[in-house]
Amino acid sequence: MPCMQLFRDSIIEEVNKKGKITFAEFMKMALYHPKYGYYNSYRERVGRFGDFYTSPTVHRIFGELIAKQLEEMWRIMGGGLFTVVEMGANKGWLCHDIIQNIMKEYPEFYANFHYIIVESNPYARGKQRLLLESIHVTDEKVSWHTYSEDGFPFDRIQGCFLSNEFVDALPVHRLKVKNKVLKEIYVSYNDTGFFEIDDEASTEALKRYLDTYQIYLKEGQGYEVNLGAAEWLRHVSEKLQKGFVLTIDYGDTIDGLYRENGSDGTLRCFYKHTVNRDFYERPGEQDITAHVDFTNLMNAGKSAGLEVTGFTKQSHYLIALGILKRLNNTNKDIETILKVKNLFHPEGMGNVFKVLIQHKNIERPQLSSLRPLSSLTM
Repeated sequence: MPCMQLFRDSIIEEVNKKGKITFAEFMKMALYHPKYGYYNSYRERVGRFGDFYTSPTVHRIFGELIAKQLEEMWRIMGGGLFTVVEMGANKGWLCHDIIQNIMKEYPEFYANFHYIIVESNPYARGKQRLLLESIHVTDEKVSWHTYSEDGFPFDRIQGCFLSNEFVDALPVHRLKVKNKVLKEIYVSYNDTGFFEIDDEASTEALKRYLDTYQIYLKEGQGYEVNLGAAEWLRHVSEKLQKGFVLTIDYGDTIDGLYRENGSDGTLRCFYKHTVNRDFYERPGEQDITAHVDFTNLMNAGKSAGLEVTGFTKQSHYLIALGILKRLNNTNKDIETILKVKNLFHPEGMGNVFKVLIQHKNIERPQLSSLRPLSSLTM
């Protein structure tokens, strides 16, 4: 593909200019280059013809339960205007299912409701717009904005920042211990292709990260550090006057990551529903992700004024919100039952995906999604 070759050449040029770049710089170019980056290109990313599935593409029940959660947040906050900010909406299915459900089930909430999609890709914006037009969503209900290193361009909101599989795709620095010395992995290039170089950490922030969380890497062990996640949360808090932050992603707390993390780290690529570790193949044509460190998100949030409301597995979250009751109302359709079960089954998305809820300027909110499952009446 000529344009992909052009993109590869521009990455090579950047690498040659500096001699070497951090893996985080390479990942940022591969995913977020304004024209050719994976998340800004005109290609299908999600669903059968893409590279991976996400919860909203599995079944609309996921979006309907998020709608129920948002309405509960709105009531806890005492009503009034409520803005949802969704980070990177892909084709727009989550937004579509949330809004359609709120229109139907919660008319009073809908009257006070506005939805912002944070999306830089014009192709994705077009898809989202078409999908929302199909349910007659008016322009004053939804608006589109972008996110950059300077933050968000819109005014402060009351409501909820929502992300589903956003944080895992933020660029990561790759660290390892070699001969008992901490090294960062850099990317260089020669006639045979891209290759990796171990050198000193590019910033003191990486050493501080390991010290803060008391991460002691074994000889040869790889580890990814996402410095952008804390920065993103700081920007979120700047724009959140009052409300919640709802983050759904795969990952774990620092203990879980450290325990389950093999010697190679958690960095993976997704291409046409297969997983690989060929990070330097097909730049711009495959997704690159790393497991999210939720301990970091909790601590970074606290530093930015966001309190932890609760942290749980997606299985617990969806069951507490009533997914089993909805499953009983699906007329025992086997295909639907299997799809929906994948959302909360431990061997499907249920245990790998976690849900972190944070709040700001609300006194000890009690959300039904975080209650003990033993309290549920089936």
